[in-house]
Amino acid sequence: MDPGYDDYHAPRYAFLIRLLRELGATTNATLLDVGRSTLTARLREEFHIPVDSIGFGPDETNTGGRHFEFDLNLAQSHQRWRTDLPAYRFVVMAEVLEHLHTAPQLVLAFVVTVLAKDGLLIVQTPNAAAVTKRVKLLLGRNPYEMLRPDLSDPGHYREYTVAELRQIGKGLGLREERCLTGFYFDARFARHGPNGVYPQPVIGAIKNALYPLLPKSFREGITMVWRKN
Repeated sequence: MDPGYDDYHAPRYAFLIRLLRELGATTNATLLDVGRSTLTARLREEFHIPVDSIGFGPDETNTGGRHFEFDLNLAQSHQRWRTDLPAYRFVVMAEVLEHLHTAPQLVLAFVVTVLAKDGLLIVQTPNAAAVTKRVKLLLGRNPYEMLRPDLSDPGHYREYTVAELRQIGKGLGLREERCLTGFYFDARFARHGPNGVYPQPVIGAIKNALYPLLPKSFREGITMVWRKN
């Protein structure tokens, strides 16, 4: 993980944990985290339950939960979908969708198969129409970074708008429970990467104060909550 990533995303982790509590997650919950990360461990600690995960790395089982190996880009082929996972009351897919080059309809169609009836799918992803990106376009700058040559961390292939995500959810037959937009990051650590962290305490603090005041459609993050019928 890039240095500073967890500092930048710490408010998002807290936001997601609060949301899960509001949605009824308790010590009896069954929870799958799509894309094993620091968040997986945070969820275990906060809810005092095993939290399963799916993504890169071989299958394994330990006291913290089970991990299932599956490259989500393989979801484009139904024949390669894993069918040996249990059904979960909650599935979290946070900051993953934008890193995949497979159509989101196919990826989410697979994810829905591991969701219990009446279960909740929570997807967090950047807002492609955030104000910072609109400003960069007006200035003639590309708001999206170049894909990286590192295949294990290529960056963002595609970002989405609220309207696009709503259309995808509707097409999959999911019922929208909530659609939340916000700046749930710490801008003081926005300048982080494999070459180090370059904190910007003053400008970052100003951004942290101002960004939440923006109109909803201009905010940096999108959180969709869908229910499986």
